[in-house]
Amino acid sequence: MEVKEEVMDILQKVWTKLQGLPQASPLELGAFFVLILFVVTFLFMIMLSCFHCCCCVKPKYQASRVQPLQPL
Repeated sequence: MEVKEEVMDILQKVWTKLQGLPQASPLELGAFFVLILFVVTFLFMIMLSCFHCCCCVKPKYQASRVQPLQPL
């Protein structure tokens, strides 16, 4: 099976689940929304990290070098 066919198969299963949601039990609805919330949070975190890495470029912090007042 090609990747495109696998993705289409997964999307077809999700679409079938979405069509069956009005008849689903409250437990199934809750589980589905928790799963959707997890996926959305994961994608948001990836997008946020990409934005931070690409757009907020600052020099790396360097440890301060403390020198003694009098040479030893």
